[in-house]
Amino acid sequence: MTDQTAVRDTLTFSVRHPFPIVAETIEALVRAALPGALATDPGKAGLVIAALSDLDGLDLSPDARVAVLIDHADRRPVQEARSRGAVGALPLDLPADHLRAALAAVAAGRSWWPVITTADPEGDLSSSRKLDALSGQQFKVLDLMSRGRLNKQIAYDLGISEGTVKSHVSSILRKLGVERRTQAIATFITAHEAGARMPVRASNGAGHLSQATHAAR
Repeated sequence: MTDQTAVRDTLTFSVRHPFPIVAETIEALVRAALPGALATDPGKAGLVIAALSDLDGLDLSPDARVAVLIDHADRRPVQEARSRGAVGALPLDLPADHLRAALAAVAAGRSWWPVITTADPEGDLSSSRKLDALSGQQFKVLDLMSRGRLNKQIAYDLGISEGTVKSHVSSILRKLGVERRTQAIATFITAHEAGARMPVRASNGAGHLSQATHAAR
């Protein structure tokens, strides 16, 4: 890669949020996801990550991509973000590992939208809601399963033992209510085809940034 190519490919980004601790944390996560990314003013940034309340006051470049920070994956703010042409809506109450993955997706030029789930007419939970029951590590295992990785390869990728992977797989099948790996992978793919990179999971209140916004109010 030439120096000119490296400069052209460098991500310039800007983060805006009413609470500085949230903005600083998001900025750090973007830098961790894409080393070499440069923070700059919103008007000069290729990617702007901002709260909905801040968008109207920002003078953005015509080519800027916008990802919106929202407190929760509620239908109204997600729809508003879409209507404003955003490339994603990032709920601050996502578990930390999922938020990192969401930020990595938008930093890499992809879109990211949370799943807004409801029960189907028969009362069964949707594919994405079933995935909500998985832990962060189990989600990573299922993601790698969907990429065709064998247990031994998954163990290597995640730095855990093959026995631990087998235990995770058993838990995944049980939580999804399926008997075979292929069924679990189908559930995973179905959720993604609904329009999300990964599901929004319920949290016990630890490990997400919405705590900072709530505490500051």
